[in-house]
Amino acid sequence: MSDGFTVNTSGLRDLTADLSRAASRSIDVVESVLKRGAQNIKTALVDDARSSPHFKGMAGSITYDRTGFASRVGYEIGPDKDLRGGALGNIAYFGTPRGGGTLDLDAPLADEEPRLVTSLAQALQGLL
Repeated sequence: MSDGFTVNTSGLRDLTADLSRAASRSIDVVESVLKRGAQNIKTALVDDARSSPHFKGMAGSITYDRTGFASRVGYEIGPDKDLRGGALGNIAYFGTPRGGGTLDLDAPLADEEPRLVTSLAQALQGLL
């Protein structure tokens, strides 16, 4: 009679391999979804600026840039101060003691969040 027992770990090796492949493919999937979301947010910000009588000249300065490196993905969205009208961004969104602060920087992000979360969940679910 034996005092020990044996465990078949071949399933764990297969799972480890699957998770490794999924992790390497997930960056591309996440980046694709986030890029689409960044474009949607940018479009909403541009539309909002264009509808403003005071800040419509800023609309063309709203851009998005990818941030992070290979294993980190993010997007920075908003007025580019190096572009025409971009310096108005602080006044348009945050205001000064003399006025401004009439454009909403948070609403487009809040509107996009449910779509982004759903898209990410669907895209990542297909990886395993």
